Amino acid sequence: MHTRTRPRRTIGAAVFRPPRALGVIVGGGIVLWALAIGGLSLWVAVGAPAEFKTFAAWVAGALLLFLAMVFLNWTYSLATLRYTIGDDALVIVWGFRRIVVPIQNIQRMVPGRTLDEPDVEGLNWWGCHVGAADVPRIGYTLFYSTHSSPDELLYVVTDGEAYALTVLDQASFAEEVQARAALGPVLGATQRASATGLAALPFWRDRVALMAAALSILACAGLVGYVFTSYPGLPQVVQFEFPDLGGIVRIGNKAELLRIAYLGAGILATNVVLGVLVHARERAAGLWLFVSAGMIQVVLLSAALVAFENA
Repeated sequence: MHTRTRPRRTIGAAVFRPPRALGVIVGGGIVLWALAIGGLSLWVAVGAPAEFKTFAAWVAGALLLFLAMVFLNWTYSLATLRYTIGDDALVIVWGFRRIVVPIQNIQRMVPGRTLDEPDVEGLNWWGCHVGAADVPRIGYTLFYSTHSSPDELLYVVTDGEAYALTVLDQASFAEEVQARAALGPVLGATQRASATGLAALPFWRDRVALMAAALSILACAGLVGYVFTSYPGLPQVVQFEFPDLGGIVRIGNKAELLRIAYLGAGILATNVVLGVLVHARERAAGLWLFVSAGMIQVVLLSAALVAFENA
């Protein structure tokens, strides 16, 4: 006698959406603040003379725009947060990420009012609690919640880990899960998490690649910072020595030395973008693009040290 999947009666999917307005407003406010201050910093930096203050404005603008993009992603994810109960699984949608929990894996559901509210490690602001916590009597728990009090929490406990969700109508949620469980298990269903779009790129999960890209960015910042800091102290007209060409010396405007910083920034931007795209197909090639970008920054910094010393 062979085991096979038996026919199942289908039930329409039930979608539960937690309250998200407060979290989206707070996250959106941070995005707008970062965009405004970051844009102002870049506006000040563009066209300003090369000096340390200009370099600081560029760095502040870049960091604030990066912060705005990060919070924009989190705010979008919060706005799309929902829990869909289908025939086979509970699907938690968080932005570009989907967590699939087979109905057959759900062991019990525990109302949050029966437990103390734990401290969530991860994203925590008013109306947004996404991360993880060790909950007494539950264990390791992943939070995808917008709760304002423990009464709004519902813990979905599986045979592997638990999930804390914000469900206002907990009775209806439990009935939907139990109705699907009564239809019988589905063979081959697995508990998994997946991502779509840019979030699916393996670069974001490769710590070595992330570290290599970050070090290259820091090396470029060091190069640009040195050039912009040292530039104001140079005379308007400087001499350029070419030892490899028989000691030829050329007189020129000091603005030509700024090309070292611009070249380093251009190479970094090109290598990082290409590295992220190539990394998805060939990890070693992507890593080499990140590492080579950092090595070039070091070479350019050495050249800048010599050029400014002899100018």
